[in-house]
Amino acid sequence: MADTSEHRLTDGVSVGAIRAFLADLKKEFPDTYTKMTTEDACKQLVVPRTQQDNCAYVDLLRKQSPHEHVGKATVFVSHAWRYKIADVLNVLLEFAEEQRVRKEDSQPVFFWFDLFMNNQNANVTANLPQEWWSTTFKESIANIGRVLLVLMPWRDPVPLTRAWCLWEIFCGVSNEGTEVSIRLPKSEESELEAAIRESSKSVMDTLVLVQAQRAEAFNPRDKDMIFEAIQNGVGFGALNQAVKDQLRAWCLSKMVAAVEAMRARGEDETRAFAELCNQVGLVLDDFGEHDGAIAYYETALPILLRTEGENGENVAALYNNLGTAYSSKGEYDLATQYYEQDLAITVGVLGEKHPNTGMTYNNLGSAYSSKGDYDRAIECFQKALAITAETLGEKHQSTADTYNNLGGAYRCMGEYDMAIPFYEKALAIKVEKLGEKHPSTAASYGNLGLAYADKGEYDRAISYHGLAKEVFVETLGEKHPHTADSCNNLGVAYKNEGKYDEAIEHYEKALAIRTEALGENHPSTATSYFNLGLLHDECGNKEQAHACVQQALGVFEAMLGPDHPNTRKVARNLRRIRGDSDSGDSEHDDGDAQQEDTGSDQVQALASQQDEADEADERQGCSSQQPLVGWLQKRGRRRAAFRPCWCKLDDSHFAYGKSAARPPKRRISLLDVLSAELAQDNSELHVAVPKRTFIFRSDDRSDTTLAEWCRAINNCLNE
Repeated sequence: MADTSEHRLTDGVSVGAIRAFLADLKKEFPDTYTKMTTEDACKQLVVPRTQQDNCAYVDLLRKQSPHEHVGKATVFVSHAWRYKIADVLNVLLEFAEEQRVRKEDSQPVFFWFDLFMNNQNANVTANLPQEWWSTTFKESIANIGRVLLVLMPWRDPVPLTRAWCLWEIFCGVSNEGTEVSIRLPKSEESELEAAIRESSKSVMDTLVLVQAQRAEAFNPRDKDMIFEAIQNGVGFGALNQAVKDQLRAWCLSKMVAAVEAMRARGEDETRAFAELCNQVGLVLDDFGEHDGAIAYYETALPILLRTEGENGENVAALYNNLGTAYSSKGEYDLATQYYEQDLAITVGVLGEKHPNTGMTYNNLGSAYSSKGDYDRAIECFQKALAITAETLGEKHQSTADTYNNLGGAYRCMGEYDMAIPFYEKALAIKVEKLGEKHPSTAASYGNLGLAYADKGEYDRAISYHGLAKEVFVETLGEKHPHTADSCNNLGVAYKNEGKYDEAIEHYEKALAIRTEALGENHPSTATSYFNLGLLHDECGNKEQAHACVQQALGVFEAMLGPDHPNTRKVARNLRRIRGDSDSGDSEHDDGDAQQEDTGSDQVQALASQQDEADEADERQGCSSQQPLVGWLQKRGRRRAAFRPCWCKLDDSHFAYGKSAARPPKRRISLLDVLSAELAQDNSELHVAVPKRTFIFRSDDRSDTTLAEWCRAINNCLNE
């Protein structure tokens, strides 16, 4: 808490004053001081000493020795009053000693510590105007320049549940140039390091507890004022994200420090070191830092191969983790390679009929599915299903997940009548085991909604998406990102049905939730702006369309960069909406491809819409070679059957149509092509774009091999 007096916002107390106060506690309460909370120390020591003068403790120090004990604050202390005061003071002393060792010539440390700086005989926040919290208070922290968060116990950190602490942390992280440091008592440091070695999940759990809207304060009036400042300012979503990001950085620094400590002790060739690297990799991968995760996995791998052998259980787990990391990066060839290595060890050690084997088949199937190789994906999922159903039971959650994966693979192949029964089996298990009112059940409702929407049965899609939304609202709340996903999917279905008013209503609901829960600068929020903008454009609302798409572009440029395919697509549509002279109308497929606005916490692939004149300006490579033309067989999206098509590869597009005499049905910009690869048996050519893989086979009338097509496309991409 803070006072309005000027010195209360700028001054701090010295290390010597902290040390002296701790000594006073020991002297006056020798048997109980280690158990006293900050609140206890306030009532039993601070208030009795300041009551007569009705002043703050710092005023007593100022009288005793104004220059020795009081100076310009250099560290703002954020803590919880339920903490043991001795622990807090010891953390401050340890922090000051670290600073002294690292910066011998630096200015002395002075702590802004509310127990000392505020008049504890009065409610200093009672008469503060609302704007004070987002202006003066925040500026004061910026002037101090550093926030020290005392975090304990690390397994259930109290500050993440206190409104004051969350606001103080946010004021620190949102001020450019303000450093936020997090410290544990030394007694918990070793426990944290041991937990990191044992399981990264226990460390990650410290991050998922941040929900500012559920935080409490000792004084209800303080809570109301802080909440109003949050709502009128950054919003709960942005505050939660900022605090989580700071804690994530701290957790990662602790993990890296643990690795470096073992390396410094000469323990970097031990199995324990490899296991620690693996745990750090898991956390990095969960945070989306896949390259960092892979580096740690690759550090661990040779050690485990040496200490366990090629068929070691931990070696198999590491191959699995490498597969997951490469799959997350979109490098599915490497992902399948590592999953295959994991599978070979798992089958050899545990046999075909083991749950771990089933899990590995599932992972391998997911990688093949992402790669667009749905036949192999289905083969893996079916093996996983047989193993899981036999070893865990037909009604197990893992069995339901495998049914769901099979449904997803068939849906991506366009075989909706095959996909829907698998989705229904997954739903039936979840309803029986988890009940109708469970988020996982709601997700199954949503999958069925997507399948029916793809099939063109929009009434049934709306019904299932409506059920999903109802359950998400009841179980997770109105403001949860999953609720936003359902609103978005309802918007898609209503749009496809031609009910634009209902579509706009649900798109706007999705946008509002994502803005509050994820923040304005989250890719999912940007996707909502883009979807809403396209719909306004379709309705003729050019001004609103322009504003929404412009907002989406700003976020994508900042978060993904100007060269990302999604950023380019948004930019092209913005030029088209503006009516710029170099942009033409977007070219839509007549059935093989469609815009898929499926709600997700991840960035969604946007519509594969191309502006011919715009693409001409961005044209790259291939201009020196003659166009490659010929017949191929292409697999349809809505059915697995292949059909003949006349294909042409020129300097900027890979196009196909029904005959050489007709304009091409589809033009795939080479700027959108992520990869062109042959299947392992060379029987298929896979051309991948965001959220879609086109699959071609040879045709009897073609005198050009698939290998030649593949090589020509890659030559264009490389140039």
